Amino acid sequence: MYTYKANKLYIVTALAVIFLYLSPLYILGQDAHVLILDNVDGAVASLKILAESDLIFGPMDSVVPQIMNGLPRNTFGTEFNLQVWLYHFLPPFTAYVANLTLIHLVAFWGMWLLLKRHFLPEKKHEYMVVGVALAFALLPFWPHGGLSVAGLPLALYAFMNIRTGQDRWSDWLILALVPFYSSLVFSFAFFLLLMGVWWLGEALLKRELNFSFLAAILFMGLVYLVVEYRLVYNTFFDPGFVSIRSEFPLSRIQGERAAIMASWNNFIYGQFHAPSLHNLVIIPATVLALIISLFKRKLPALLLGLIFLCGIISIWYGFWFYDGWEPLKQQIGFLREFNFSRFHWLHPLLWYLVFALALKIIAGRNRIGMAIAVLLVTAQVGFVFSHNEGLAERRSGSPTYREFFAEEQYREIRDYINLPQQDYRVVSIGIHPSISLYNGFYTLDGYSSNYPLSYKHEFRKIIAPELDKSPFYRDYFDSLGGSRCYMFVEKLMYNSMMTKDSNIKIERLDIDTAQLKKMGGRYIFSALEIQNAGDIGLRLDRVFEHDQSAWKIYLYQVL
Repeated sequence: MYTYKANKLYIVTALAVIFLYLSPLYILGQDAHVLILDNVDGAVASLKILAESDLIFGPMDSVVPQIMNGLPRNTFGTEFNLQVWLYHFLPPFTAYVANLTLIHLVAFWGMWLLLKRHFLPEKKHEYMVVGVALAFALLPFWPHGGLSVAGLPLALYAFMNIRTGQDRWSDWLILALVPFYSSLVFSFAFFLLLMGVWWLGEALLKRELNFSFLAAILFMGLVYLVVEYRLVYNTFFDPGFVSIRSEFPLSRIQGERAAIMASWNNFIYGQFHAPSLHNLVIIPATVLALIISLFKRKLPALLLGLIFLCGIISIWYGFWFYDGWEPLKQQIGFLREFNFSRFHWLHPLLWYLVFALALKIIAGRNRIGMAIAVLLVTAQVGFVFSHNEGLAERRSGSPTYREFFAEEQYREIRDYINLPQQDYRVVSIGIHPSISLYNGFYTLDGYSSNYPLSYKHEFRKIIAPELDKSPFYRDYFDSLGGSRCYMFVEKLMYNSMMTKDSNIKIERLDIDTAQLKKMGGRYIFSALEIQNAGDIGLRLDRVFEHDQSAWKIYLYQVL
């Protein structure tokens, strides 16, 4: 298929916007604001721990000792992921910025190729191609996901080339490389399943087998199985490993009405880990395109099909945790442990294809339509740009990267304790334990969605009295799986970022310090003063503050 030569000015302008979007990270360095939730509160420290350990290629039965009294190496994921090696060869913040830069550039490149060749191949649509690709590339992708969302257009581009017999060696190379920088369980298991349904549907309807297309699906799936061999081993071949996932809830949504509302909200607003930001501009543009099509009496079959697919995915998302599934999930444990709702990770790809097709209809063959299309794509670029993770975190008053990890302050604490860090264990109250981990401390607490169930039960004994005081925390820790194995305290009300501006105290802390000591816990890093410390076997050693830290840390020793 013929494709037009790219307008270099459009491409350079788009790349300039991407680098402007990322510029706070380059200019401010560690004084920039970054995403906190499910990012620096866990993922960054985990990557740093693994990358700096001698266990990147650790055997199946090896243990990473720094977190939660030693986590099985396999729970950290594969060593065949580019992010691990970025953190191995680069300083952590540099690795973080390099990761985000690669994600956004690949997102633009992949969507540009996909639209240019398969959806908007005419030269007159080039502005829309570049604009939609730019809007997609500026989405606030979850950093730890790598190319799990950002790489979907590139993978679809390769599959469509192979399906139509226009493939080259580079398309197969794309399918071979994407698994080394993305996640099978987050998105690509569902993407490959969708490709399989597409192949099967064509085979049944056209009564002809596209062996190249099928081979591509199987090839990428096989590469993923090799890359994710630790996950495969843990899931199917290690009966001794019982994960906290086995206690994940059978349902979280009670009743059909709640499930319908969850489906609707997902369809309109998307989901945090795979944001598409399609509600303000893309949905109205799609409605306008459908109205134009009705007036022209032309059915936009592909556009309607993609919208229908988005709707089905949202319904599946809303009903996956519906309590009506409980009988089936009770019989099949795998349905409880594996989150099959994650088809919604495909939404960003699908919504931006919908956007591109809608713009094509709106542009039509007249100047007014083209002007409206240009206005819409520009508006979407501006809307997505405003959701830059740094801007959002700054508006919310969150700490900067430097303030969050507070390396100087934690170095002072380490030097004050003056013992080898591997010889004692710490826990944190009102502060994410990832900060202690990042700074080299060995912790009993941590954030992991896949750790031994036995450890969760053992750790629970420490915080059991506090859980008994708070139905919210008890349900969160017990029923929702305990991924955050934290020192939950009723007073904090789920706030693990009690900064030094916090003016509250813990009047009565109820924890089992004997159990804490039994598990090796020797120090508590608390963001708040514990007024009954002496009554429960704790001694305040010193209070640490630092200008470049978000925290005021009360160092308590377990007696």
